[in-house]
Amino acid sequence: MLFFGFGKTTGQDIHFSFAEQTPLLLNPAMAGANHEMEGIVNYRNQWSSLGDPYKTTSASFHSRINSVKRRSGNILALGIRLHNDRAGSPGMVSNAASLVIADHVKTGQFSKIGVGMDLGVGQRYIKSADGRWASQYDGTNYNPGSASGETLENTNFRYFDAGIGILYSYEHRTGTLAKTMDRMLNAGISAYHVNRPNNSFIIENADRLPLRYTFFAHAEMALSGTDIAVLPGITVHQQGNFSEYLIGSSVKYTLMDKTRYTGFQKPLSLTAGLFGRLKDAAIVKFVMDWDQYSFGYAFDFNTSKLNRFTNGNGAHEIFLRFSVSEIRPLRR
Repeated sequence: MLFFGFGKTTGQDIHFSFAEQTPLLLNPAMAGANHEMEGIVNYRNQWSSLGDPYKTTSASFHSRINSVKRRSGNILALGIRLHNDRAGSPGMVSNAASLVIADHVKTGQFSKIGVGMDLGVGQRYIKSADGRWASQYDGTNYNPGSASGETLENTNFRYFDAGIGILYSYEHRTGTLAKTMDRMLNAGISAYHVNRPNNSFIIENADRLPLRYTFFAHAEMALSGTDIAVLPGITVHQQGNFSEYLIGSSVKYTLMDKTRYTGFQKPLSLTAGLFGRLKDAAIVKFVMDWDQYSFGYAFDFNTSKLNRFTNGNGAHEIFLRFSVSEIRPLRR
């Protein structure tokens, strides 16, 4: 009863500390917003010091489908989003797969407005046989061979899911033959589970998945005359009674800039950041970008009351990314 009551009252979507590296999880309009093509894989391992950790894996890919006609002022993009989430023991497993479509219209020389839609299917199931029940204790020892006395008529269900989003993006690249100076901003708002799909193992549609509203603003501002850029960001999730505020900033240092015409020298940069998840964790992030590839690691220092049991060991997170940026002349 406690287990299912907890799932009903506080059920929430997956989340990552590298929110800026999960574009389609933030907003479907992020498809095609900043890159001709982009693929990302994310992995998060949370609360391993408590026993069976929460393990979340996400993958996304999106690409513009009319890049040749981008100067017409309209950009179309398609994407796909996948995730798998395994929560503790007994294992509560969630899977999802979505098709994403987005359209971006230029509103200025460096800015555009985009809208996107996320259409997909989800699945949840519980491994009730992996649980430990009171009836399996004989008063002294735990006997996994004893009957649990617990039965569930439905341990697996599927549902259709839908989400929408709107995005403002700004990108102004300036530079010389030796240095690139980027100024970028993505800001958007989205709503997921707009059709309120079923979220109950017991009675179908008795508990519907709450809408998740997400607002975010992520920027990159190069400091003139230096090899340094500042990357501030804020991400806010609101789902039912649950809210999450992720705020902080990173500093990016360019070790090597790319050569403009020969392409012999590939760009290389290192980024370090400090973020906070309100009333939950302090987060340190490290990212290395080399040419079209990026790798990042983040660690959550748990700061909530749970840290008495976790000793501050909140979560480990990594991502791998491949991207192809839009090729266009630099503006002075």
